[in-house]
Amino acid sequence: MQTMRHIYIVLGIFLLWCTSTIGQTPTYTVKTLVIDAGHGGKDPGACGKISQEKNITLAIALKAGGLISMNCPDVNVIYTRKTDEFIELHKRAEIANKAKADLFISIHVNANVNPEAYGTDTWTMGLAKNEANLKVAKMENNVISLESDASQYQGMSANDNEAIILHNLQQGAFCDNSLALAGMIQSKFRDEVGRKDRSVHQAPFLVLWKTIMPSVLIETGFISNEEEELWLNNPDNQAEMAYAIYNAFVEYKNYIEKRSNGEIQRSNESNTSTQPKTQQSNNTQTKPTQTNTKQTTSNNTTNTQTQSDYDIYYSIQIGAGKDQIPLTPENFNGLKNVYSLEEGGFVKYYVGKTATFNEISALLPEVKEKYPSAYVVARDKNNKKLQVSEARLKTK
Repeated sequence: MQTMRHIYIVLGIFLLWCTSTIGQTPTYTVKTLVIDAGHGGKDPGACGKISQEKNITLAIALKAGGLISMNCPDVNVIYTRKTDEFIELHKRAEIANKAKADLFISIHVNANVNPEAYGTDTWTMGLAKNEANLKVAKMENNVISLESDASQYQGMSANDNEAIILHNLQQGAFCDNSLALAGMIQSKFRDEVGRKDRSVHQAPFLVLWKTIMPSVLIETGFISNEEEELWLNNPDNQAEMAYAIYNAFVEYKNYIEKRSNGEIQRSNESNTSTQPKTQQSNNTQTKPTQTNTKQTTSNNTTNTQTQSDYDIYYSIQIGAGKDQIPLTPENFNGLKNVYSLEEGGFVKYYVGKTATFNEISALLPEVKEKYPSAYVVARDKNNKKLQVSEARLKTK
C-alpha cells in the first residue's frame, strides 16, 4: 500500500512537470565561442617596424578568451591556435563548425600604404562596397598562397558578387547577428578604450565564408602606423582591447539569449557592460552611443506594405544584408511570401504575418528547418518593432 502511494506521488509529480512544460520553447544560450588569432607560424601577417601581426593577434585572443572563460563559466571557449602555428583558413572555419560554435571571432591587425591610417574596424562577411574594403579582404585572404591546396576555396571569389549575396542569404539571420556583434565591438573600442571608430564594414573574407554561425573579423589597429604599432604591442593596451571584446561578448550574449527566448529588445537598446573579475579597468565604462533606427519598407518590392492590416503583428526574421534581393522562393530555400523592410541601412527579410503569437509559433519550426537562427519579431501597424513580451500582453 505504501509502495502504491509512492508510485502515485511520483506519477503526480511527473504529470505536473509535463503540464508545466507543454508549449514551452527550450531556452537558447550561447554555449560555445571560437576565438581565432589571425595568421601564425610561417604566415606573419602584416609586418610593422618592430612587430608582426601574428604575435599581436595571439596576445589579444588569449587575453580575451581568458576573461570570458573566467567570467562566463557556462561558455566553452575554443581557440583555433594557442601557439605560433600555421592554421589554414578553411581549417579555422572547420574547427568552429565541428564544435557547433554559437559564435566565431577572428582577431587581426590592419595595414595600409598610408602611414597615417589608424583606428579599429570590425567586419562581417558580405559585399565590399568600395575598392578600399576589397583591398582589406584581399590582404587577409592572401594567406591561401601559403596553403597546400587552394581547391578548398573553389567557388569562393572576392569578385563574385552573386556568390557572396547567395552565401549571406543561406546564412539567414546569422548575418543579422554578426552585424549586431560587430556594432557592439566597435562601440566598446570607442567608448571604453578610446580608439578611433572606423565603423562596421562588410567584405568577402575567406576565413568567414565557411562558418555556419554568426562571425566577425576584428581589425584592432594599424601596424603600418608607427604610433599605433607601439600602442598595440603594449601588454596593458592589449588587455584593454581584450576587456572591450569581453564586454561586447557579454552584451551580445545577453541580447541574443533574451531575443531568442521571446524577450526581444529594440535594436537601439544596449545592455550595460560588466567589469571582469581579473582587474579594474582605468577607463570609465559607458553604454554605447544610441542611434535611432529608421524603419521603412523596401521600394524594390510590391508585396511589402507601409502599414500592416493588424494593429500588432508577428513575423519570423530569416536574414539581413546590405542589398535588396528579389523576393522569389528560389532565393529563400523555397519559402513563399517573403517580404522585406529597410532598417538602419540594412534590408531585413521576413516570413509570415500573423495576428497572434500562437499562429507564428506554429510556423516557426518549419522555417527553422531552413534557417536555424530564425526568430520571431513583433511590430505595430506602422512597422515599429515591439518587444515580443510587450506585444503578447496586447494580443491573444
